[in-house]
Amino acid sequence: MHIIVVGVDYTTAPIALRERLACSARYIPQQLQKVREVASECVFLSTCNRVELYAVCQDVIQGRIDLLCVLSETRQIELAELEAHCFSFADERAVAHLFGVSSGIYSLVPGEPQIQGQVSDALEIAQGSGFAGPVTSALFRAALVAGKRARSETNISRNAASMSHVAVQLARHLLPDFHQANILLVGSGKMSELAARNLKDNGAQRVVIVNRTQAHALELATSLDASLRPFQELPDALVDADVVITSTKAPHAIITADLMEQIIAQRDGRSLLLIDLALPRDIEPAVADLPGIHLYNVDDLQSEVEHGIQLRLQETEHVQTIITEEVQSFERWLASLSVVDTISDLRQHADAVRQQELARALRQLSSSLSEREVGAVQELTRRLMNKLLHTPMLRLKDAAAAGEGHIYAEALRYLFDLEENTNASDDRNASQQARHDTNPVDKSTIASAMAQS
Repeated sequence: MHIIVVGVDYTTAPIALRERLACSARYIPQQLQKVREVASECVFLSTCNRVELYAVCQDVIQGRIDLLCVLSETRQIELAELEAHCFSFADERAVAHLFGVSSGIYSLVPGEPQIQGQVSDALEIAQGSGFAGPVTSALFRAALVAGKRARSETNISRNAASMSHVAVQLARHLLPDFHQANILLVGSGKMSELAARNLKDNGAQRVVIVNRTQAHALELATSLDASLRPFQELPDALVDADVVITSTKAPHAIITADLMEQIIAQRDGRSLLLIDLALPRDIEPAVADLPGIHLYNVDDLQSEVEHGIQLRLQETEHVQTIITEEVQSFERWLASLSVVDTISDLRQHADAVRQQELARALRQLSSSLSEREVGAVQELTRRLMNKLLHTPMLRLKDAAAAGEGHIYAEALRYLFDLEENTNASDDRNASQQARHDTNPVDKSTIASAMAQS
């Protein structure tokens, strides 16, 4: 069994190809249905910057070919074109790649938070349609843990790295009472929406939206619990505002120096922060020369964005340390699967012996024991069994993580006479054994391993 990922991202494929490979949530189950013809488990991750297919296959080389062929067929893309832009990883490298994706170190904006939700959504869709099995489910859950650790234990997401984020951070820095500030958004496009959501995430409580088109502005205002004013009330809204963020598609400035002179006269000396995210600019440059006005445009913010990205990139090494720890933890779990059957068989064997001896003892003592005492004896035998098995189980899992699980599993089966269940293991056990040792395990090997423990 091997974990394989094939895919493209913004560094390997042009946007036109990514568009053709992208798949909406509605159609992902149909995509995964085709993948299941060549893989036992699969999850499809599709975002604007990456399209990645994760699957569990029996063979690395053939698995990669099969997955690429499925993508080629279902997305109607020539295989040669796909291979020219596609990357692929297997086993530990595939695990590390997904953990890096979830942590945001491979994002266009390092540390961006949206990818965490997208990884979670991909798993939910695959599980909901029955295509994510125990390995891919555990893999994606572990990736989410790695991403959460990266964001909580490093600064990968803490420095402003987008125009909207920088604008909000600037407002927070210049306004001590930011939570109670009157914040005016002029425009309701994508940039305004991002700014508005950043404002809300940072605790802004009083947000007003002014826009020429009422329909979209109303939808945005409703989703953010913000107020909405018609465009003709822009002068009045400017009088009330403490912060103004503009992002319209107007071909010329909508906030002029003449207008702002009239506004300043009505503000009783209160300063005003203006952040112009539009291109062409929404605010005349001359406005910056007026008293009490602090004006920032796209160029002013871009240097802060670049600085924020550099600070985030400096966290990559720390994030990689976290990823390495989480990959090792997942690989230990994955290796432990090779001894699951032995552990299960040994517990069943021990419990059968326990119940057999307990029944014999209770037949002799039942007349002299109360129901409560019988329950206490039963609990005692269960505790004894669990304590006796606890250390061997841990040692067996540790041995599996070190690549020697099959040796100790064979020893336990021999020592406890579990030979009749040797063939009960699934295909994964055989595959796991083949990855670590191609030689058959004989009794001398078992004895040597036991002697070294």
